[in-house]
Amino acid sequence: MPDLDDRLRNFVDFLGTQPMAPPLTYDDVAPGMSRAELGISSLNILILVNSYIEEKASGKIALRPEWVPLLDDVDGILKVLDEIDACAPAEV
Repeated sequence: MPDLDDRLRNFVDFLGTQPMAPPLTYDDVAPGMSRAELGISSLNILILVNSYIEEKASGKIALRPEWVPLLDDVDGILKVLDEIDACAPAEV
């Protein structure tokens, strides 16, 4: 598993590609911060996770109900992204 800095950077880099995400830098995001502190609504985090699934897993997995409570803070969001990455098909 990548270290925390790499995981945060991956998250922030992905946010930078999404039109509904607030403009955040790596320095703006810290573990323990809430989604609300980042300026991301509950609907937008679901859209962002779905976009991440589309990009990383080609839509081969779906948003899981057990992930929803994890999406309230950065630590939980990173856990969800790690699970998506682990489920994503290996690139050939």
